Parts: sequence; structure tokens; C-alpha cells
Amino acid sequence: MKKIISIAVLLFLISPIGLLGQITTSAYAVYFNPKTVHMDSVDFDTVLSKRALERRTRQRIPFSKADVPVSKAYITAIQSVASYTGVTSKWLNFTYVEATPGELKHIQSLQCVDRVVPLKGGMTKLETSEFTYGYAESQTKQISLHSLHVHSVNGYDERVALGEGMLIAVLDAGFVGANTVVINDQLHTIATKNFVEGGSNVYQGSSHGFSVLSTMAAHNPSYMGTAPQASYALIKTEKELSETPEEMLNWIAGAEYADSIGADIINSSLGYSTFDDPADDYSVTDLDGRTSIISLGALAAARTGMLVVTSAGNAGGSSWDKLTFPADADSILTVGSVSQYGIASSFSSRGYTVDGRVKPNVSARGEGATVYRSDGTLALANGTSFSSPIVAGAAACLWSTAPNATAQEVIKALEISASHYYQHNPRIGYGIPNLGFARRYLSAMVEGEFPEVVVYPNPFPDYISLFLPDGESLPIHLKLRDLNQRIVAETTLESKRYKAIWSPGDNIAAGSYILYIERGGRTQALRVMKLL
Repeated sequence: MKKIISIAVLLFLISPIGLLGQITTSAYAVYFNPKTVHMDSVDFDTVLSKRALERRTRQRIPFSKADVPVSKAYITAIQSVASYTGVTSKWLNFTYVEATPGELKHIQSLQCVDRVVPLKGGMTKLETSEFTYGYAESQTKQISLHSLHVHSVNGYDERVALGEGMLIAVLDAGFVGANTVVINDQLHTIATKNFVEGGSNVYQGSSHGFSVLSTMAAHNPSYMGTAPQASYALIKTEKELSETPEEMLNWIAGAEYADSIGADIINSSLGYSTFDDPADDYSVTDLDGRTSIISLGALAAARTGMLVVTSAGNAGGSSWDKLTFPADADSILTVGSVSQYGIASSFSSRGYTVDGRVKPNVSARGEGATVYRSDGTLALANGTSFSSPIVAGAAACLWSTAPNATAQEVIKALEISASHYYQHNPRIGYGIPNLGFARRYLSAMVEGEFPEVVVYPNPFPDYISLFLPDGESLPIHLKLRDLNQRIVAETTLESKRYKAIWSPGDNIAAGSYILYIERGGRTQALRVMKLL
């Protein structure tokens, strides 16, 4: 099987029209800046009828700025951006719009706009006021990276929450488009190196590396990658038109170069198993992390303290079916693919290693992932080539919140936070990571002080996830009380370690409750909200 990741994946790209047709608008109330008119200069006879004026006179109600119409210039400015604009309220000083994520970002930047409030699900604070992920929203929120960024907005590690200060080396087949398509006005590429043709020109041959890069580095109103403020080194190690063992040596050279320039993270969306000459082929029994030369190179890279992130491979369902090298290497983070529904992708290579280690370690969106193409358009793509950098960028954000952590601690935090940590399987490994949980665990690990139990999500649907960061295997007693202190649900979960899930039941009404948590001699009370 040739080019398992670097070429086969590109065959799944679809036209940008197919992608844009799936992006819907959402409803918002766009509030304008407070009115600055002088009341003495307003002719209210032109905006209110005689009967309306008489009603106010009878009740001695004075005129106010709420009676002054919204500026037509403000409304025109919104109409020029939004997909749809509806009625405008002079009383509340807002106008109704339906807008895409990109349009929303533009509207928020207008000088006449005070704030934007979403109308879906009630009048609540707009969570994306600081971070609009655009077409990348689904794949970003699937790994709960937004919770890390929201913490940043509220005062936690604001300067580094988007990967600032981290250097990611991208080993790939070529980066056509990376020097011509502006995906981030502040993209910081510190170095380029070509181990195939020599020199520093990596903007030739394949555009695969550019699509990979975009999932991490893009930052504009239409799309925000997982680590847009990180720095990047672009390294070409793969020949597009052949498959020889030399490419694995190129990979090792590229990893050594990444180490030499001080890279924190390597992302490798490349994988090998069979070659042009069958005599060079590996067998599935070689997947022990110690046989393949490239796997030994990946292990050596990990021993330098770099976090090596690699694609599991796209061999699922084929005659090979298993991981591709170096995905079997020990001490690296191997990433499989899932769909938008969290289901393992049929093409994603399966673990485990022949010596029984859990691979892939975690999984993320690789089926229907949104990426940039070399012509500057957005498209959907399939492949672990894209789930890997999505996680690599997220890992950069995570690591930047605890810079004293080790690469192996970052891997452990991601594994423990993942959806199937206690039910890992060869398809998705430990499952889909939760960056909010991973952040709390990593901070506790580095500081040596484990915080209280974390409840997620809050508000919750029909279940509550509990993150137990101290790693102790202890029973946990849960009691849910209403605001009148009446018990509405109660249970004891035995011998839970790291995480637990509790489903209080479908009969609990929506509303606010107090959750009491008793564990290890400590009691914790937390206000939670049940959704409809």
C-alpha cells in the first residue's frame, strides 16, 4: 500500500461548495453603542403619533433616548455584513441578524457595535465573543479545546492559551500554498528545511503539508486552528512519487533538525509499511516499536523531551489494517480518526502494538475535517493526517498552560482526559481527549497539589462527568439537592479513579441544583444546572 497518509488522504478532499452548504447561520441580537443624541434636538412629532404623544402627556411620562430611532448608518453597516437582517428595536437599541461565524466576527469588529447576544436557547452571554472558530468549530469543540480558551479569557494564562511560546515542527511531503495563501496575518514560520531536494524551499511538490499546517496555524474570521499563536518550522522529508526506505531516514534527519532548533512538538502526518520494492516491506508482526528504523527514530526524538505526535495511518479495512510506522513507537502520541459523531473512522488504522501497548493513544476529527487547500479554499478532508495536527496544536495550548511539565506528562494528561480511558479499544485508543480536564490534571501533576473534583459539563444534559484528578481509587458519594435542600437523586460509585460518569435520571426537571460530593473524607458542594 503506497502513500497511506500523504497521498491517499488527498483523494478524499471535496469541493468547497460542498462544505459551505453545510455551514448554517445563527440568530443574534446586535446591540449598538449607547445613543449620543441631544434630547432637545429631537422632533418627537416625527417619530410618534398624536395619540402616542397624548398618552404620554396624560401619564406624565418624559421622552428618553429609548424613543430615538437607531441610526440608519448603523443598520446599513450591519446589512452590508450579515446574511440576513430583520427588525430593529429603538427601545432596546439592537437589530436582529442571522449570521455565519465569519460574518459574526466581522460584525463584532464594527465600531458601532456594543455587544452581540445569541438568541438560540435564551438570552445568554456569547461564548465566542473572543474566539470564533468558524468552520473549525466542530472539530475544535469535539476535543473541548474551547474550554481551555474560555478559561484563558477569564484570566487563566491568557497570553499563551493559543499556543504562544511553543514551536511546532511539521514533517511532511511539501507545503505548496503556505507561502501564497494568507491563513494567519501573524503566522510565525521560523525555519524551513528540505531533506528531499535539499536547501530550504519546502513550497514545492505536494500541498499536503499546507493542509496539515492549516488545522493548527490558521487564524481568520472564517477559520481558527488549534494553535494559531504557536511558531512553526516546515520540514519536507517525504517524496511524493515514490516510497523508499530513504524517506524514513529523511524523517529521522528532519526530527534531529527539529531538535536542533529547539522544537517543542513534532507533528508527523506520514506513515510507512510497504515500499516500491517488496523486499523492503515490513510485516504487521514488526509493530513492536523496536523494529522499524523510523520508530526507533521517533523514540529517540521523544527521549530529547520533544512531544512527537503522529498519525495512526489510513490502513483501516485494508489488507494491512494496522498502524503504520512510526505510530507503534513508545513514548510518542499516536492519533486515530473519528467522525463528527465520535465514531471510529473506517479508514483509521487499528492498534494495538504486538507487545500490547494502547495505540492509537487518542483520537480526534479526521473524517470530515475542515482544512485549507493550496488555492485558498476550505474543504472537507478525510485522514489521520488531519486528526494528528488537530491534537498536536491542542497539545501546544495545553503545554503552554503548564510549561514546566514534561512531554510525557502532557501525553498522560491527554490520555486520562479521554472519553474511553477505562474502555480503550484498538479503534480509538483511549478515545477523544477533553482539553479542559487535561489542563486541570496537568496543572495538578506539575504543582503536586491535586484540586477538588471537577464536574463537566455544567449545565449538564442527562449525565454528569466527574474528573478525579488525584488518581486515588476511592468511593464517591453523590447527592443532588434542589434549592430547597430536598434530595432528588443520590448514589455511591465504588472505587473510581481519574473519572466517573453519573446519570441522575431523566425524571429530574430542568433547573438549578446543589451537587454534594463526598470522597476521601472531604465534602464539596457545587451549584449545577440541568438542561431540558
